[in-house]
Parts: sequence; structure tokens; C-alpha cells
Amino acid sequence: MSNSLNASRFPFCAVVMASTNQRIVLLQQVEGPKTPEEMITILQRVVEECATQLVAARIEAEERLNNQRLREEQDAAYRAALEADQARERERMEEQQRLEREAAEAERKRKEEEEALARAAQAAAEKEAALARRRQEKAMALGAEPEKGPDVTRVLIRFPTGERKERRFHSSSTVTSLYDYVDSLDCLKAEKYCLFSNFPRVPYGPEKHNLTLVEAGLHPQASLFIEIEQ
Repeated sequence: MSNSLNASRFPFCAVVMASTNQRIVLLQQVEGPKTPEEMITILQRVVEECATQLVAARIEAEERLNNQRLREEQDAAYRAALEADQARERERMEEQQRLEREAAEAERKRKEEEEALARAAQAAAEKEAALARRRQEKAMALGAEPEKGPDVTRVLIRFPTGERKERRFHSSSTVTSLYDYVDSLDCLKAEKYCLFSNFPRVPYGPEKHNLTLVEAGLHPQASLFIEIEQ
């Protein structure tokens, strides 16, 4: 500092004041020994002579400080606004992603439901086709209905819906032919059922399927009910 102020004698004292652009202004320079009284007098004179400059410098310094504080506040407000905008953008993106995920999940479920319905419809159609083939096969296995005669058995079958069907069979036909007859009709959707007489109650289950109608006690006529098996 003494070199920059070109000090030639010591002790050396300089009164400086801050200026713009981080520079200083030399107000007074004192070289050589001085008494305390002389130093006080010099300093008081400097203050009096430079009062206007000092006030202006203080005002300028305050303005710089205020401007700096204002810029910092503006910068802080800008950063806060920017962060708020970024937060809103993140929320918007997250909401959009959530909606896209929900839409994708809904689409996946819709496709699964459509596929399940299609499979169910196909299964139902295949089952119905199988039942139709079964009815046709059973009807073909029965053959033509015989005419009335002493060796012909008349059988009345009552369905759970209240519907009745009657047919004649050869008395030498087996109980299986009665099941074939029921299976040939489009009156019963159940696949597992049992024929039985009511009074007295006699079931005609698998153990009697190979009996003839005479052997089963159903000749010359019988009235049978259908019981659905669970």
C-alpha cells in the first residue's frame, strides 16, 4: 500500500476513501513524525474538507448496497418462481404419467375382459355344438319309435321345468335307452342327472343302466322323474 501511495518518509499515514470499481481515493497523506495533537488536527481538517465527498460516498455505498440487495431479492424471487414452475411441470408430468398408466391399465383390463368374454363365448359355442352332436348321436342310436304292441313300453318323463315327454320303447331296450332319449331332447341343460320313479321312489342309476325295461320293472308303462345331480 505504501508503495502504491509513493510513501517517501516514515512513519507514514494516509486517509483514503472507497471509490467505485473497488478503487480508493487518497484524501490526505502524512509523512514523518507527528504529535498526537497534530494528527488530530490534520484528521479533523480532512473530515471537514471532505465532508461532502464522504457523505456522497456513504450515499453511493448505501445505494450500491441497496441495489445489490434488490438484485439478490430479484434473483431469489426468480429462482423461487423458476423452482415453482419446475415443480408444477414435474407435477404435470407425474399426473400425465399417472393418467397414461391408468389408461394403459384400463386398456389391459378391457382387452383381458374382451378375451375372457371371447373365450367364454367360444367355450359356450363349443359346448352347445357338442350338446347338439350328442343329441343327434343319441337320437340316431334310439332309432325309430316303435308302434304300440304287447312288447312295447310306454314311458312318460317329467322334467324339472314341469315339461313332459312321452315315448314308446321296445320292452327289450335297456334303461340306457331312456337316458339316450332324454339326452336327445333339448329340454335339459344338465349333464348329470338320474331317472327315478316316485311311488315307490326307485332310482335308475348307473347300476341299472344295462337292465331291460322289463327287468327294471318299467313295462308296460312307467312314469319317471328327473333329478339333477349336484
